[in-house]
Amino acid sequence: MKRLPLLLLLIAACGGKYQAPPPVASIPLPAGAQLKPYDPAKPGNARPQVFAEAAGRVYVTLSNQREVGFNVFNAGPGFLAAFVPSTGASSITLIDLGGSDGRQCQNPGFVRASADGRLYAPCSGNFSGTDVSRAVVEVDPLANVVTRRATIPNGRVPNGIAVTPTRIWTGDAFSTTVFAIDRTTLAADPVPPVPVDCAKTIFNYVADVMTIGGDVYALCASDTSGELYRLAPDTGAVKSHVTVGPNPTELAGLDDGRIAVVAAGDNTIWLVTTNGAALSAQKIITLANVAALQDVRAFGHILFTAASGTNTAQRIDLDAQGGPKVVAEANFGPNSGPYNILPLDDTQAIVSNRGTNTIAAANWVTPK
Repeated sequence: MKRLPLLLLLIAACGGKYQAPPPVASIPLPAGAQLKPYDPAKPGNARPQVFAEAAGRVYVTLSNQREVGFNVFNAGPGFLAAFVPSTGASSITLIDLGGSDGRQCQNPGFVRASADGRLYAPCSGNFSGTDVSRAVVEVDPLANVVTRRATIPNGRVPNGIAVTPTRIWTGDAFSTTVFAIDRTTLAADPVPPVPVDCAKTIFNYVADVMTIGGDVYALCASDTSGELYRLAPDTGAVKSHVTVGPNPTELAGLDDGRIAVVAAGDNTIWLVTTNGAALSAQKIITLANVAALQDVRAFGHILFTAASGTNTAQRIDLDAQGGPKVVAEANFGPNSGPYNILPLDDTQAIVSNRGTNTIAAANWVTPK
């Protein structure tokens, strides 16, 4: 369960409603030489992905890639970009995750804050499973520097990240397993990876892992199904699991303990409820006119989703009369490709646009 910041609790106690400072409409991200390309003649694009909040700022991963036809190459080291949404580009601080040779972290796909305020990002490298650029990096957001780096055993590609007091859990993009890294030593746990399988016809993989309510949740995705696993935070022992929609891409914890899951295979949202050790799942809404659902976040009883295939975001009221419904939608323009969404309060939100390499504020309109 997410803890509300002290400011929100004070406002709630006074009967008010928290409203964040309005975000800048569009924030261009660094490009060209700022991203330290390995070959200055072949610079990459920022290609922003996932948000996290720490030390009063927002952090977003920059995968720093260039495309040649359908081929994608890591053009330089991975970065985090730290910024204040209401200030914009003038507040951006770049954090180079690549180390002294620029290759100690490539293609960071996720970033999460731990309970003690550190940031952790898994770096997938070139997805070969053998390159030296696969890692999990630890960042101090007060100093905006990399403090430690964990290497990844050969044959594994980290995807998703869940931080507990003693372990860092990440999924393996090469298999339907999750594995742990010791937080004290940053050494990979010698215990074998934990299977978190789901039925498939063509493909399956671990879409994400996340800490919610003290446990670790791992989301297995396939072309035909999805399975959410609840794991013990220290050992990875499977406590329970439940089936959700096909090709689920992301999950989010609600303040009441429920878990929202978006399924890109059929554009549905599921709510998962815990009852003791057991999990139960219910499909609550099918989203019309969306494609490639990528993300879901929660703020109170409001869900926020991002759909890169339709360049849109949705605001969904779980307590709407008649049941959950889309109450507002935002369109970010052709080829914007919104990948991740971050609510700033129960109305305002920003997205990371992979296609246009920007951070954009949602301009909500009522759906027709």
